[in-house]
This record gives sequence, C-alpha cells and structure tokens, in this order.
Amino acid sequence: MPVLAPSSTPPSSATSRNVELTPVTAPEAISQPPVPPDSKPDSTVARLTLDLDGLSAEIAGELATSLVGHVLFLKNQIPFPVAQLARIPGTKSAPKALKHRTDLLAAFDTLGSHLITTFAALSTALALVDGGPVVARPPRKGYLAVLVGPSVGAAKTKVMYAVDGLVTKVWGEREDEFEGDDNDDSDSEGEEEDGDISDSDSSDDDSRRSDDEEAPPSDTEDDPHTPPPDSRSPSPSLQSSPPPSQPAPAPIPTLQESTQQVLRSANRQLSHTLATAEHSMSCELAPTQIHILLRAPRRFKHPAWVPRQTTSAGLDATLREFREEAGDVVAATSRTRAGKSRGAKPEGLWLTCRNPGVDFAEPAEGTPEEDEMIWWSWDGKLAGFADW
Repeated sequence: MPVLAPSSTPPSSATSRNVELTPVTAPEAISQPPVPPDSKPDSTVARLTLDLDGLSAEIAGELATSLVGHVLFLKNQIPFPVAQLARIPGTKSAPKALKHRTDLLAAFDTLGSHLITTFAALSTALALVDGGPVVARPPRKGYLAVLVGPSVGAAKTKVMYAVDGLVTKVWGEREDEFEGDDNDDSDSEGEEEDGDISDSDSSDDDSRRSDDEEAPPSDTEDDPHTPPPDSRSPSPSLQSSPPPSQPAPAPIPTLQESTQQVLRSANRQLSHTLATAEHSMSCELAPTQIHILLRAPRRFKHPAWVPRQTTSAGLDATLREFREEAGDVVAATSRTRAGKSRGAKPEGLWLTCRNPGVDFAEPAEGTPEEDEMIWWSWDGKLAGFADW
C-alpha cells in the first residue's frame, strides 16, 4: 500500500514561535483631536456686574422686568420684542391676535410695576430677618424664577435671576433716627441763643430811643445863617455798574434724572450681556404659560404674591444647580440630600455689584418660622401667542 507523503514540510518550531510572537495590529481607529483637560461646556449663566455700591429695589425690579421681556422673545412666546409689540397698529391684526397682544402687554405692564415694589418688600423682609441695627445690615441675595411651561412642575425651560448685593432696609425707616435727639437739642439751644440776642437787641434799641428824646436841641438848628449842607453827588467810581454777562451754569441733574440714567445704562448692559453670552437662551417653544416665582421669607408681604409651599423643594434644587453653574462657592460646597432638578439645566442671569450679597447662615432648630425661605408665585397671568 503506497504511503502518502505530505506535499510540503511542516514549518519549523522557530518559525511557529515567530508567528505566535508577532503582534496582531488592530484596524486603525479614526483619529480625534485631543480634549484639553481644562475645557468645559459653556456656562448657561450670564454675569452682569454694575459699577455700583449696592443694588436698590428699583434697579433690581427694572432689570427683572427687562429680563422677562427678553425671555418672552427668546423662548418664542411672542413674535416680536415687547417694545415692538406695543407699536403694532391694531387695525392690521385679527381680532383674536389683537386680544392676545393686548392681554399680554397689559399683564407685562402690571408685572413691571409690581416688581419694583416687590423687591422693596423683599428688601424689608430680609432686613427684618437680620433684626440688627441699621448700620449692621449687609446686602443680601435675592432670586427670581421665570418658568415657561403649562405648569410650574412641568416647565419646559427655567430661567433664574439672581440679585447679588440687594440693599436691605426697612421701607419707611430713616437711617438717621438715632441723630434726631442731638439735632433737637442743638435746635433748642440755637433757639435760646437767638432769643437772648433778640432781647439784648430790643433793650439796646430802647436805650437809644430814650437818649434821642432827652438830648438838647443843637444851636445849628436855630441859627438862620447856617448854610445848608452841600448836596454831594455820588462819585462815578461808587456808581453801580451792571455785572459782566456770564454763561449760565449747567443745570444740576436731579435725583430722579440720575436714577433714570443709571437704569438706562443698566438696561443697555443687560441687552449686551445676553447678546454676547457664551450660552444663548434662544429656544423654539410652542406658546404656553409663563410663571414668575420669587424666593422670600415667610414674613414677606405683598398683595400680588401667593406662597407656593408645595413647589419649594423642586425650585430649591433648581436654584442650587443654578448657583453651582454660576460658580457660587457656597452652593458648590454645601451638599444636601435633595437631588438635582428634573429637565434641562437651568439658565439665567447673575446680577452683582461692587459689594456682593451675604448668605444667611444655615437654619437652626430655634429659627423663627417667619424667617424660613419659601417660594412665592405672582398672581398675574402671562400667556404666549404666535399670531399677530
């Protein structure tokens, strides 16, 4: 029987070892640019720093109104900016569109007037939480939320507004009350001195009058040869000459005019900040409801705001994310049990000044209930629309 021989000799052991040790190269992967270690996504919070010592209630309320107007347009809730909506003639709109526009402009105007008094009431409430003297009340932080969605719990987008450096003062309280007694004493002393001076003057007048009555008549009055006194005309140097014409001084701006200038400048800076921010708030959303909420103590009092205790936990989580996104050190280091808020990352504006606000201490067991921070909702109604 014939023996079948292999057609080729088997590979040597050395060759097999070389084959086994040869690394198998994987297919070349698609090259990607290296990611810098310090790179991070753009912040969703725009920062605006005003060159002011503190943020008054008027400035905080005015910029809050402007921010709401920007949000309405950027979130596609109105077809044009608020200022342009007011200039559209009513004859060019359908009756339904005209009603929507009229209702929104009326509600927006009411909100603007409410927000100024709102921050004044918030300033008072925060000042009463301190409970100290007027000179020891530091500036505080105030927060406003603008939620776009069918309800507060189902908001499609959340825009936060921080007032970092809100001046705290009790409305109607004078800061110089402690100086009133000293001023009264000085006034009374001045009145007594004036009385003494007037008494001495009257006595001097009486003595002069009596001396004139007792003085004997002079001989010159009875002498018919006495020439009359020469009538001297005033010298040319003593005659009054009209003062040279001088340019009228520039009028000093009143307090109201200077305040309006500050507000106009702040509004321009706000528009520029939102236009050049890293993150754009522009978003295509269907017209829906707009909810305005404010974080304030329970002692806060304003007829246009209603407490919303049931939504405080969710809004506190949103506020915590917003503060961390803004780089607030206190918010980033303080971790609580509450988790992150649901939905998209909060965005908004962080307004500050030369003297930032001071945070309150963590509430203790003995903290009064009226000092507890809760959320309040504006009782007005803002609804977006598309037709015009």
